[in-house]
Amino acid sequence: MHLHTAPLKHLKLPFLMIGSVLIAACGDKAADAQAVDSERYRAEIIRTDYGVPHITAGSWGSLGFGEAYAAAEDHVCNMALALLQSRGESAAVFGPGDKQANVARDVVVKALDIPARAKGALAAQNTDIRSWIEGYAAGYNHYLETHTDSVGSWCDGASWVQPVTPEAFMAQYLTLVQTLPRVGGALLAAGLPSPQDAVASIVPTPDAFEQALLDQTLTHLRLEGMGSNAWALGTTRTENGRGLLLANPHYPWYGIARFWEKHLTIPGTYDAYGVGLVGTPGVAIGFNEQVGWSHTVSNSKRTVIYQLTLDPQNPQRYRWKDNWRDLESVEVEVDVLGESGLERMTHTMWFSHHGPLIHLPGLSEDPYTVFAVRDANADNQQTLAQWQAMATAKSMDEFIDAHRRFNAMPWVNTIATSADGHAVYIDNSTVGALRDEAITQWQQQVSTNPKLQQLYLAQGLVILDGSQPINDWRQTDAPVPNTEPFDRRPLIESDAYVFNANDSYWLSDPANPSAVYSPLYGPTDSPRSVRTRMNMELLRPDSPYGYAGEDGKFSIQEVQAALFGNDSLTARLLLPELLAACEKAPKRTLDGDIVDLEQACQVLTSWDQSFNIDSQGAVLFREWLTRYPYTDTYLGRGLFATPFDPKQPRTTPNGLADIDTALDRLAEATRLLTEAGIPLDSPLGHHQTAHRADQKFAVHGGNRREGIANLQISTRRGQHYDETPVFTGSNRYIGDSESLSETGYNVIHGSSFIMTLGFTENGPKAQAILSYSESGDPASNHFADQTQLYRDKQWRDILFTREQIEAHVQSE
Repeated sequence: MHLHTAPLKHLKLPFLMIGSVLIAACGDKAADAQAVDSERYRAEIIRTDYGVPHITAGSWGSLGFGEAYAAAEDHVCNMALALLQSRGESAAVFGPGDKQANVARDVVVKALDIPARAKGALAAQNTDIRSWIEGYAAGYNHYLETHTDSVGSWCDGASWVQPVTPEAFMAQYLTLVQTLPRVGGALLAAGLPSPQDAVASIVPTPDAFEQALLDQTLTHLRLEGMGSNAWALGTTRTENGRGLLLANPHYPWYGIARFWEKHLTIPGTYDAYGVGLVGTPGVAIGFNEQVGWSHTVSNSKRTVIYQLTLDPQNPQRYRWKDNWRDLESVEVEVDVLGESGLERMTHTMWFSHHGPLIHLPGLSEDPYTVFAVRDANADNQQTLAQWQAMATAKSMDEFIDAHRRFNAMPWVNTIATSADGHAVYIDNSTVGALRDEAITQWQQQVSTNPKLQQLYLAQGLVILDGSQPINDWRQTDAPVPNTEPFDRRPLIESDAYVFNANDSYWLSDPANPSAVYSPLYGPTDSPRSVRTRMNMELLRPDSPYGYAGEDGKFSIQEVQAALFGNDSLTARLLLPELLAACEKAPKRTLDGDIVDLEQACQVLTSWDQSFNIDSQGAVLFREWLTRYPYTDTYLGRGLFATPFDPKQPRTTPNGLADIDTALDRLAEATRLLTEAGIPLDSPLGHHQTAHRADQKFAVHGGNRREGIANLQISTRRGQHYDETPVFTGSNRYIGDSESLSETGYNVIHGSSFIMTLGFTENGPKAQAILSYSESGDPASNHFADQTQLYRDKQWRDILFTREQIEAHVQSE
């Protein structure tokens, strides 16, 4: 999409008072009907090193007011973009988008009635949360009112940057929490087998992009673009016997899913430091005086797919029990910007009682077999209240109770530790409450059907017969209707450690494999990703990497060294056998040409098996390994010789299978780099690049195949990325490489807010790096300053006490 750009201007705040900023507003001109006219919002904002705001207020409304004002200074464009998308108007501004992505999102947002439902959702919040959101909207609007000449950044002068109501921010929250807006393309492409007279589909689905659409859909259902590592260390694994936390979310570097760092305080009520996604109130990952926590994207299945059989005589109904049940239709109108201006288009989405129809090509050849999808988060409205309760917890027991009371985490695990060294893992993500009979029946089918097993293990799909009442979700006492209650969700407590790296809960305490929960919380006794296995290797007391030292107990600095070591487990598992084979067969024939592997083998022999900026051999190894499907790195198949053994999940699969294939792929990688003029021993930092508008930074870290904790993912061939103009990487790829473009490996998501937190007798002490920096404005001094820190592996102190803050106030 083409975004409005204008000359950039760095703006200063209108009031300065003793190194801090005091902002105030009476009411909200843009939303008088929603705001409390008599309320006077007042908030103090102090910015310290790297532009981090410390916001203090006397009420929840004023806290939101100051928080949103400061957020708009850094991210007004991303905030406005998220608001635009959540009201279903992005195609009217930016056109249909790549593969009709904007149209699809708008249609789904409107078909799910998210803008209208936001009013009821806001009314359902408790008084504090409602005041917080109302103040947040007032703060955002106040920023726009005081910057009428220029809002700054890349959207300056755009008409779509406009004041909004509190309900607009509630709608953004609902859009964020739910899964279905992410798979708009598949919902839009779902139709009935016979043409509908009154409806002209606005999105064709030719065979050319059927597979691409399916891949994109499965990726978004799993939230694959967002991952994480998190470690919570307890009394027996830390040097001082208190809690220690590694927060390492792997989130997008661009667009509306970025983290924004902040410190929020209502004296005597709320004092939390951390990050939240741009445009959302509160601390989602962070700490207070007694508890620190992080999140990882859960392996749970927040959606369930239902297979439906349509009536050939009337495809507008589907089999239900021994009869037919009518589909419901929802007709949506959206405005789409085209070459000749705005064009109004209509589309009909079809709904079963399970949920909307979804297009999943290749799952069935029968035109009268269709699929519907049910989202467990469709009625989840209390996520912000849960985060508020977590951030105000005064002990780990209170922290756990916050999850029990609200039960509202949408799609993340929680990994936490406390001042007294109590480590906890909770998968409190929201999944449907399946009946035990339905689970037993599904498990029997999966055990005898390799395709269903593959769809579950590799793609995360649970597919049920939509005609059987047994497969409907049961009623529970959980706050979110028809979802699993807290006592049926994974909870692991330890005095040693717990961790997660996006696999299921099963081995979050590897020494004590978890009891089995609903399959919607992910598989057990199943292969783990190589990144999960590397986390286990780094954490175990007898780790071969030895970052915890001889005592096997971690300090903050040792945790940092372990993460930024960038060691590759996949290299350790496979490289010895590859090099041994290379010595025996140093020449390969490809397409009639002889490729000499002698230099390639020398480079890999000398390589330090890490993905640091100066690592020579990492590029060659990556180009070899990415010629195997990603699923091979954990399911085995063509890559590993020894298959997975559930009794040895940390060490299997292992060994290199099919030496001839491995050597042929090494020859292909060698030829690719040679023909591109790239030396085989070219350092990773010459190619792996973070783009911050016109600035480029060499960055360390590896992709998901390489078994590296510090994840950094590059754009992939066929992946279109242009959400904001600050990304300047090329989409033209070198040869047949999966991810090496003309501008290198363009990092688009990975390690983002990286925090190490340790509790001491004097309170919490923490260091962090926000890898893509605090501001989204290219004119800001804080647009790329922390990207330099990340490049150089330099951690900065988090300023938490008033004394620390006042000693580091930034001058204007």
